[in-house]
Amino acid sequence: MAKRVLVIDDEKDMRVYLKTLLAKAGFETETAENGDEGLKKAMAAPPDLITLDVLMPKKSGVRAYGELRSAGKTSQVPIVILTGLAQREDFFGDELGDVPRPDAVIEKPIDRESFLGLVRKLTGG
Repeated sequence: MAKRVLVIDDEKDMRVYLKTLLAKAGFETETAENGDEGLKKAMAAPPDLITLDVLMPKKSGVRAYGELRSAGKTSQVPIVILTGLAQREDFFGDELGDVPRPDAVIEKPIDRESFLGLVRKLTGG
């Protein structure tokens, strides 16, 4: 059975790219265009991995991340942050308190092979 990945990103081109890339690698992929939609989809059917953009409308990736990590259904789902922010280590600040840091932070544009290797590793593939 294919592992499921939820891609949460407000950029349509990035959602289409990641969905296509992951599908060609054998993953079942669902997308969400903002943090609110992503949270609803993740809670309804927790995926095997979530990719999450940081800067999004309606709910930032940082806020969505905190809620995903705090919810029982998704607290153990690996989360990979994909961001175009140059200072990616600083965008969480103290806002998350004791919430564990993401499983990985990848700067856009992503390296396809490295990204797929990471996704395979985090999903047990």
